[in-house]
Amino acid sequence: MSELGSQQEIGPLNLIPWPTSIDRGLGSLQLASCSLQAAFEGASPPLVVTAVERLAADLEALTDLTSGDPVPIRIRTGEADAAVPGLAEDESYWLVVDDAGIYLDAASPWGALRGLATLSQLVAADGSIPHLAIDDRPRFTWRGVLLDPARHFLPVAAILRSLDGMARCKLNVLHLHLTDDQGFRIQVPDFPKLASAESYSESDLRCVVDHAASLGIRVVPEVDMPGHVTSWLTAYPELGYQQVSAAERFGVHAACLDPTSERTYEVIGSILDVLLDLFPDPCVHIGGDEVSPRWWSEDAKVQALMAAEGLADVRAVQGYFNRRVASMVTARGRQVVAWDEVIEAGMQQDWIIQAWRGVTMRDRVVRSGNRVLLSAPYYLDLHYPTDVHYGFDPGAAQARLVEREDAMISDPRFAHIAGGLRWTEQWRQGAVEETEDEARQQQEALLLGAEACLWSELVTTDLLDLRLWSRLPAVAERFWSASVLTDAEDVSRRQDGFTDRQLPLAGIDLAAESAARWREAGISEAWAELVHMLEPIKWYGRLLGMEALAARIAGSEMPQARPYDLTSPLNQLIDYLPVESRIARDLAYLCARATNAGGNGEVALELVRKRLQVFARLGAASAEAPWGLGPLAEKLADLGALIERRLNGETAAAEELDALILPEGEFMLA
Repeated sequence: MSELGSQQEIGPLNLIPWPTSIDRGLGSLQLASCSLQAAFEGASPPLVVTAVERLAADLEALTDLTSGDPVPIRIRTGEADAAVPGLAEDESYWLVVDDAGIYLDAASPWGALRGLATLSQLVAADGSIPHLAIDDRPRFTWRGVLLDPARHFLPVAAILRSLDGMARCKLNVLHLHLTDDQGFRIQVPDFPKLASAESYSESDLRCVVDHAASLGIRVVPEVDMPGHVTSWLTAYPELGYQQVSAAERFGVHAACLDPTSERTYEVIGSILDVLLDLFPDPCVHIGGDEVSPRWWSEDAKVQALMAAEGLADVRAVQGYFNRRVASMVTARGRQVVAWDEVIEAGMQQDWIIQAWRGVTMRDRVVRSGNRVLLSAPYYLDLHYPTDVHYGFDPGAAQARLVEREDAMISDPRFAHIAGGLRWTEQWRQGAVEETEDEARQQQEALLLGAEACLWSELVTTDLLDLRLWSRLPAVAERFWSASVLTDAEDVSRRQDGFTDRQLPLAGIDLAAESAARWREAGISEAWAELVHMLEPIKWYGRLLGMEALAARIAGSEMPQARPYDLTSPLNQLIDYLPVESRIARDLAYLCARATNAGGNGEVALELVRKRLQVFARLGAASAEAPWGLGPLAEKLADLGALIERRLNGETAAAEELDALILPEGEFMLA
């Protein structure tokens, strides 16, 4: 069997993530019906039986097939060891399609689910499935997504829909960030005032966990502490030091739990009891990020604790707090997960650390002997395009990851936030240096995988799908597939196919959603071509605003007002823009082919020039542009003129293009 295979060898399959190895036959299996006839060789786990029924529903939606003989599927797998997946399940499978039908062999029911997800992607509109043999297994055991209902509440239906999409691209961990300054989304019977007005009931969370388990997905709950706790203290101020008001501002807050009070640990114990009753996963995330030192530095009780326990500073106080909470978690038979700030606070060997402050944090954690998850390059709320996220391989050598970070600073697309990217270089302090062989050996034992994060300061239920799914399929491939897959153009093409065919089966239709939102924003067909070429500014440019961004770089951010808080309506055109313009990507593709001699270069050139005529028309009508987009319409016309010059063989200074990329407010040309 050929390792991996290539698109040139096996044709333009829209599989995502790409399998470990694939052999393509010459023919195809022609289905005559949407009905499936599963024959189990041995065990027939109920969750696999249900997954076959979902596949039949997929066939009905993906094809125009009518009645006919049932499609035979032979399945061999074992029974699940538990009703929910564990920390390291065997998700490998072997899938064969030939004239005899379909054969799926998986080491576990979880692997069978992954094989059936691949099979759904293989079905063409005419009901044909190519003859092939796929041998597949994930590269990493933890392939996660963080959703943040603490800032903007997400109803259960939105979470279930997200789980359906995750299963289709073989992601296997949903990390729910359930508490923060702005909201406390779980109900704790012993302390009923903790729960925000919008919160999840016991039945809500059991529904999420059960649905996730049926898809082979773990659900890891997070209760963030000892910082990010304004929502706790508005309900029970005795857990902190000062009276606080409900948090509407985003960013770091001074609010912090009192580590000297036994009442604090009593409340935490009750919260943990609820979490462990509702979430059977072996892991519990205790947060630990962005703890403001101010309250602790000013409190006499904390100073007394430091003296009694021999704690050198407030970082050590956080370490004391973390260890007490961790002991409560482990005493209940669970595994602690925490953000990477606990490195400085003093972590324990058995904790799993989630590295978010730059790529070098991964190897710092590994050097300590702790297991690690890499999240730093996969923050979906930063509005980066697919190629940026896809270019960071979780298991790459540290030098390679640092090189990718540095390349972003010089990338013209990010010139407007280059100062902010340089600001993050402070996170490299304390970075470890190792030979590539040493790092690889340690990573094999300690790198569990990676997790994409979608923080919700600028994400509501209405915007969830648009923000989550524009790049997540490609990120899912980065977590599953071999590191040798590096073609960003190819993965973008396959991601488009996945988005158009597979996501609607999960109730996620990005094209229809975008069209509906644009209509709400008053974008007429005449101006849609301009909006298609726009993207929101990157990194924290929107969330901070340019003044607060400059203040952050200067080290004086906190007094600066931000343009968005919890009360800000997120129903403007900028909110409805895709993070990445598919039209711009297609135009770049056509331009590349238009400049190649022979082939379909002339056809591509004609298509490009038609698009450039549209750009010129929009520029001429810039005074009539909606939403104050006139300057961008003019820039679009200038871009069209620059492209025309290049097509005619003329040179153009890089500075000309760089000037066109600079934002106008929160908008920028793709």
